[in-house]
Amino acid sequence: MGKKKVFLGVIFLGYLLLVGLLFYNETYSNKGILKNVSDRNGYALNQINDNEMVELYIKPEWIPFNTNAEKSYDTVLAEKYNTNIVLVQIWNREIDIFFSFDTTYNLDYNNGSFMYNGIFNEDGTFTSSMSHNDFYLYNNDGVEIGVGQSGRGPNSAFGFAIEPENYDLIRDGFYIQYSGFYLYEYSKK
Repeated sequence: MGKKKVFLGVIFLGYLLLVGLLFYNETYSNKGILKNVSDRNGYALNQINDNEMVELYIKPEWIPFNTNAEKSYDTVLAEKYNTNIVLVQIWNREIDIFFSFDTTYNLDYNNGSFMYNGIFNEDGTFTSSMSHNDFYLYNNDGVEIGVGQSGRGPNSAFGFAIEPENYDLIRDGFYIQYSGFYLYEYSKK
């Protein structure tokens, strides 16, 4: 009978730990805070600015000119308003080279600010828009680089392609000014 009580105690303790972990993830983790803030679940959310710009730099050694393999990264290129802009992948697709980015957050539970490339509407819906005008690319000499295909999502991810006729302009690395973010402030109600 004693082993059965110990076994049931271990099962109960495991259940409590699992429930506690789930509660923490849904309430206090960056992902949980962002979801609760964007859903306005216990938070006030205000859009402060649109066209919030970040500048990123792509190093030449990251660009796969001679291989069509996808090169994966998890490299934070910038941090602004508790938002990390992360280089996720660079892929030579043979018709162009595609650069993929995502965001991570360092959110405070009670209040703070963050950037997101979509609009959280009051009615709980979400609006997104993206334009080639959100991207301004230039090389080390200040020469503008044309943007090919671009896209966004899921969440606050975004990316763009550079076509072969512009490869010479990016051989020594290049800069990206991305102005597709909206700046938000939030506070616990």
